[in-house]
Amino acid sequence: MLPTVEFLDLERDGDTLTIWFNRPEVKNALSDAMSNELAAVLEALPEERDIRFVILRGRGGAFCSGGDLKMFKTVFQGSSTREDIVGFNAGFGRMCHAIYGLPQLFIVLIEGFAMAGGLGISCLADVVVTTADAKYGLSEVTLGIPPAQITPVVIKRIGASEARRLLLTAQRFDGTEAHRLGFAHFLVEDAAGLDARAAELIKAARRGAPGAIALTKQIIGATETLHGDDIVQFAAERFADAMLGDEGREGMAAFSEKRLPSWAAEGDSA
Repeated sequence: MLPTVEFLDLERDGDTLTIWFNRPEVKNALSDAMSNELAAVLEALPEERDIRFVILRGRGGAFCSGGDLKMFKTVFQGSSTREDIVGFNAGFGRMCHAIYGLPQLFIVLIEGFAMAGGLGISCLADVVVTTADAKYGLSEVTLGIPPAQITPVVIKRIGASEARRLLLTAQRFDGTEAHRLGFAHFLVEDAAGLDARAAELIKAARRGAPGAIALTKQIIGATETLHGDDIVQFAAERFADAMLGDEGREGMAAFSEKRLPSWAAEGDSA
C-alpha cells in the first residue's frame, strides 16, 4: 500500500502512477518532508505489482528547483547539528537508492526548473522528456556547498568531462542543451508535448512483460558492480528464471500462436 502524503500528489490511472511534486509556491523545492515522502512512496512501489509505469513531474509548471534554501538557512544553519545535516543529505541518497530499486519503468517529465537536486533525481530515470525552454543548472557551488549526492549520478548520466564543467561552473542551460548533453532523451515544445510523449512511451513499453522489464533493470544495475564471469552468471540466471517462468512461457506461446501476449494492451502491435 502506498503511504499517505502531504507534499506530493499521487495520481493513479490504471497501471500508471504519476507522482507530482506539489509545492508549486516554491517551485517544488525539496524540503526534508517532501524528500522523505518521495523516498517512502518509491520504497513501497516494488510491492505494487499492478503498477507498471511510474511518472515523476512537478505541479505549477516547474519540475523541481532543488533543495529548499529557506530550510537550509533557517534549520540547517540555525538549530541543526552537524549530524542532522549529514542525515538529511544521506537521506537523499536513500531516495536515489529507492529509484534504482524500482522494477517499474520510471519516466521523468521536465518543464520549468530542473535545478541542483531536482536535476540529480532526473538523472536516475529510465527515460527523461524535457521541454525546450526548461531551465537547468547545478547551482550548489554558487551557494558555498558541494553537489554531494548528485555528483556521481550526473557523471554517470553525461560523462565525467561535461559533468565536471557543469558541476564546477554552475553554468545555466536550457532543455535543448540538456537534450544535447544527454540529460534528456526526448525534446518537446510544451506541457502538451510532455503528455503526448509520455503516452507514446507507455504504449510502446506496454508490449514488454512487467517481469522482464524488472529483470532487465536488475541486469542494468548489476553492470555497475559485477564484472567478467560474475555479470555473465548473473544475467544468465535471470534469463533462465524468466524463460521458465509464466511470462516467458506466455511470450513464447503468443509468438507461436501469432497473438498478443496477455500483458499487452488491446490494439498494440507486437
